[in-house]
Amino acid sequence: MKYHPFTTILSLVCLATSIVAADKPFITTQSPITLLSANDGETDVTWRKTPEGLNDRAVKTQDSITVVHLGPDHPPITKTVYGTVPSTILGTPTMAISANGRFGIVANHGWRGRTEFANLNYPAGEPVTNKDINPSDLSKQKLIPQLSNMLSLIDLAASDLKVVHRVLLEDNPVHVLPHPDKKHFVVGASENFYIYKIQNDKLIQVSKSPQSNGLPCFWINPKGDRILTTQGETKNTSPCTMHWYSLENNQVKHLSEVKINNDVDTEFMDRTYILRISLDGKFALVCQDSSAFSPELSDIPVVDLTLDKPAVTSVIKQVGPGIESFAFHPNGKMAVATCLGVYKNSIAVLDIASKPARLLYHIDAGGIGQGIEFTPEGDKLFVGSTTASRIEVYDVIGEYELRKNKKFIKIGYGHCSLTMGPRYKGK
Repeated sequence: MKYHPFTTILSLVCLATSIVAADKPFITTQSPITLLSANDGETDVTWRKTPEGLNDRAVKTQDSITVVHLGPDHPPITKTVYGTVPSTILGTPTMAISANGRFGIVANHGWRGRTEFANLNYPAGEPVTNKDINPSDLSKQKLIPQLSNMLSLIDLAASDLKVVHRVLLEDNPVHVLPHPDKKHFVVGASENFYIYKIQNDKLIQVSKSPQSNGLPCFWINPKGDRILTTQGETKNTSPCTMHWYSLENNQVKHLSEVKINNDVDTEFMDRTYILRISLDGKFALVCQDSSAFSPELSDIPVVDLTLDKPAVTSVIKQVGPGIESFAFHPNGKMAVATCLGVYKNSIAVLDIASKPARLLYHIDAGGIGQGIEFTPEGDKLFVGSTTASRIEVYDVIGEYELRKNKKFIKIGYGHCSLTMGPRYKGK
């Protein structure tokens, strides 16, 4: 085979460029992006008890948010602010960033269920629930009522990451995602779905759609006209259910329950929770068991969304000891899942191009992995670590290989959710 001189030169230049990029003493991305990490200080209760064994919230780390600006030619620009935004690890490890990168939205709910967090003692005199919050409190920057049902709107471009608006809800907002139309945001709560937009630096409610299937984790399909959910009751004693909703004219309506086909060897559990829809909208991956203390390896049910009534039509068996979240690589061939297991965390690499999808391998990951996102170009993977208080970085090699980067990004203690968006360019 003959090689054209220009082709050879171009290849050498590309190789040299990649080597130079790899040799930089800091983490870079091909395009300017922003990472937002919400951090739940209450995880101290589980992972870092006081010497006295106290469950006193006053001696624990405050909730925080961390914003990281990344780009091709500068070190990470990182800012962490404590005490302004309540958040909880008891939910979906994703949030919302506006389409222009200006604002972040974090949801917090007041449900603690049958967890260790339910037995916490809170300092007297501080707002804890919605009922404890005076109207004047909502304008204060230092405000983290732990059991509030609250949406926080954060100016990610501000040097102090100012909370510019707060919204209190009557039911528990479990999850917030940006709508594909780049104008609206969908909030899933225990009794309603809400649609919001940002106007004049405020969250404006567009609609409210009642739902009766319990606490929802959800994802929106790429067209923006359907929502897939896993849902369970606050008592958390019976198996979760899955549901398919329409999203049209800013109204959410129930279409059908998602069942498991009779020939598929898997089941929904009371800890079936997190899910994510593929980039092409044809299927979804579901976490069968989102528990770090699961004694058994859990499955990943696969939902076929091309059917008139979506159903679980296949399963990836025994992937990991509790699965928390998913991310899809832009190549459409690889997906990854964070596997829990307290001190035996890993990332499962999945081949989603094969029929059926299959597990390829695990790569070591410490610190209770929560939020997980690929860069838009697919050259890096970011994984938020709860107990290590950092964002781990993995380099993507070829179509299916991850290689752990020695560099990482330090964030506030108790990471619980991660999202990624473009860098705000200004008005």
